[in-house]
Amino acid sequence: MALIRKYFWLGAGTSLGLGAIFAFLGVYDTDNLPFHMRYVFWTSTMVTGTAAAALAGPWVFDRLLPDRNLALQLALVAAFISLPIWVVILGFTAGLTGRWPFNDVPMQFLRIFAVSFIVVGGGYAGARMFGLIGGTAPGPSPAGASPVPKFLERLPAKYRGAELFAVSSEDHYLRIHTDRGEELILMRLSDAMRELEGADGLQTHRSWWVARHGVDDVSRDNGKQTLILKSGATAPVSRSFAKTVRDAGFLM
Repeated sequence: MALIRKYFWLGAGTSLGLGAIFAFLGVYDTDNLPFHMRYVFWTSTMVTGTAAAALAGPWVFDRLLPDRNLALQLALVAAFISLPIWVVILGFTAGLTGRWPFNDVPMQFLRIFAVSFIVVGGGYAGARMFGLIGGTAPGPSPAGASPVPKFLERLPAKYRGAELFAVSSEDHYLRIHTDRGEELILMRLSDAMRELEGADGLQTHRSWWVARHGVDDVSRDNGKQTLILKSGATAPVSRSFAKTVRDAGFLM
């Protein structure tokens, strides 16, 4: 829920801010309208685009085209969000003129797509800058080297050289637990475990991977076993993974 609230307020703030900027500039030939009407129009458009991006983004990046060309991913997200934005613009124009502006439809959509692509690309770059999502996939580790440093290259610079404790899944995101704090990146747990193959750790639950040296203690309650990380976070051990975890010496 904290993650949802975080991105809700981020999206709301972005929509209100961009709506004000676009209204002030009179973008898309709206400078002949009163400011309050321009603001309502652009804020509605931005809210629509933000909601569409929140739905289309994780689906495209995580399910439809994982690990594909970034430009292709961004273009597809822009195409998906351009459709509802286009409908809003048509509806607003129809409300002002009393008729549906279906002339020059392809060019209208292309203009919306171009703006959407720029906004989506800028949003992606901003999310990378502030560490809200990880970077591009790191290259393979040298033979015999730990894959952890390469994996941590997905995180902001302050995590370079950090000690990795665990990785846990939260919806379309992963929470990376380290000795320098926690960070969220956009990635699937299966992909993370594939990159961490060869590291001294294992999967303890369908949504958790834990490093051996990240475990500080073990807790048992009514037959349920939990690994207590050095950070204080707790990693569950499900029954399906309990034997593997025990055989690896994680549970005493």
